[in-house]
Amino acid sequence: MLYPFPSWSQFTRVFRNKYDTFWWFGEKYYRAHGNKWPLEDQEPPEGYVYPNGGDIKTVLMLAVALYIIRFVFEKVVAEPIGKWFGLKHYTITTPAGPNKKLEDLIRRSKRPSKDQIEEAAKLADMEVREVEVWIRRKLREITPSKLTKFKETTWRFLFYSSNCAYGIYIMWPQDYLWNTMLCWVGFPTLTWAVRDNLYYYYMISGAYYVSLLVSQFHDTKRKDFWEMFLHHIVTLALIGGSWFGGNYRIGSIILVIHDVSDVFLEGAKMGIYLNFTMVSNIMFAGFTISWVLLRLMFLPYKVVTSSIFESTSVIGLWPANPLYCSFLITLQILHIYWFTFILKLLIKIATTGDDVEEDTRSEDEEIPSSSEEDKKGK
Repeated sequence: MLYPFPSWSQFTRVFRNKYDTFWWFGEKYYRAHGNKWPLEDQEPPEGYVYPNGGDIKTVLMLAVALYIIRFVFEKVVAEPIGKWFGLKHYTITTPAGPNKKLEDLIRRSKRPSKDQIEEAAKLADMEVREVEVWIRRKLREITPSKLTKFKETTWRFLFYSSNCAYGIYIMWPQDYLWNTMLCWVGFPTLTWAVRDNLYYYYMISGAYYVSLLVSQFHDTKRKDFWEMFLHHIVTLALIGGSWFGGNYRIGSIILVIHDVSDVFLEGAKMGIYLNFTMVSNIMFAGFTISWVLLRLMFLPYKVVTSSIFESTSVIGLWPANPLYCSFLITLQILHIYWFTFILKLLIKIATTGDDVEEDTRSEDEEIPSSSEEDKKGK
């Protein structure tokens, strides 16, 4: 039975009371139970937990812990490994020095044109050659070295690979992974109790995305900085909404299918930084295939359609569902947007015959060595 779509007044009634079960779980549940939260005042069965407000504090504490673990890992493990393979930080022989007019030029473009350089030289009352040398020195100061990027990538590869393996381990036996209609059967009473292993998976995944939300501001900058920021916000909204809304089944599917592609992506980057061409090519192939199969096919055709149509056929309409679905659609749009970068790289490889190069989203450019810089400055 399909219930009439909630009215605007029903949409806006959320949280007028302590909580509003109609908004979260729909009219069918509200008529049967009123504003009594699922399994309220009951203890969960052994091996299960019930979502509660204290989980937010758990996620934040785990995020701080992951942040500290990352710092220690990069310093104690990743950096020595990178140096052992010959990676190093840039050596600043001669600082560029402050120059507000030229700094404005660098902010506008990391690769200014000849005309822009000549115009900047006039404004700064400098020779064109002096401006070119200043730009090279400044880029050396502000551009992360390969060692820095290798450390960041190694940490992400470690997390995604371990989290993905754990997610597949606990999700593989679940019937709802293969039949998404089962994600909604018994909602929310029968979907409220969560197994301990899935609880840990959710808490750790949520904590990691919280840490990314912070670390993004000091990690290597990308052209898609704000798109990635939006991605983290949407992901956290889906994690939180599905956890507290009794939709953890569909939420856990979203988490596990995303981790797979990220493992291949970070593995490809590590291969690039270490000049392991075969590794980077294989990893990039795995990344492309998993992206297409899981993010461009499985996610929209199984997860999004299940959230919109299968959930409605089982539960009826409820005000929170359009919000969930809008986040899912936003996520899907971002996936299509990022796939354009993958296509550009694939076209470049096909037309030039080159191997996989650095992430096309990177704002970084190749910085000349100190000796090269000195030669050009003479």
